[in-house]
Amino acid sequence: MSARKFQKASVEELVQWYAEGSIAYEQALDAADSRSANRAQDKITGAYRELRSRGETSQLLPLLQSENETVRTNVAVHALEFAPELGEPVLLWIAKRPGINGLAAEYALKAWREGTLEFP
Repeated sequence: MSARKFQKASVEELVQWYAEGSIAYEQALDAADSRSANRAQDKITGAYRELRSRGETSQLLPLLQSENETVRTNVAVHALEFAPELGEPVLLWIAKRPGINGLAAEYALKAWREGTLEFP
């Protein structure tokens, strides 16, 4: 997706693309398809950057209740930038779970606490 497409999108579309990208990322990892995973990550990052530029990152917070653990993980990591009091408890819970999301949550929390976590 081009930067221009993100700029033209509504906030609702950006949130939807963020969630869709997270699900596509999970599926690509499960299929060991790095090319698709990179495209999905670009969609997540593009949507997040545009939401941040508009001051609308809080619109992602309802996704912390998503049934999809990868969506929750991605939002919780990004929430550390703008609503850590909401992102951290979700990451603490996910970090206790087995699998890639648990590992991602654990490392995100570690980097955040050390002050080395960078946001796109």
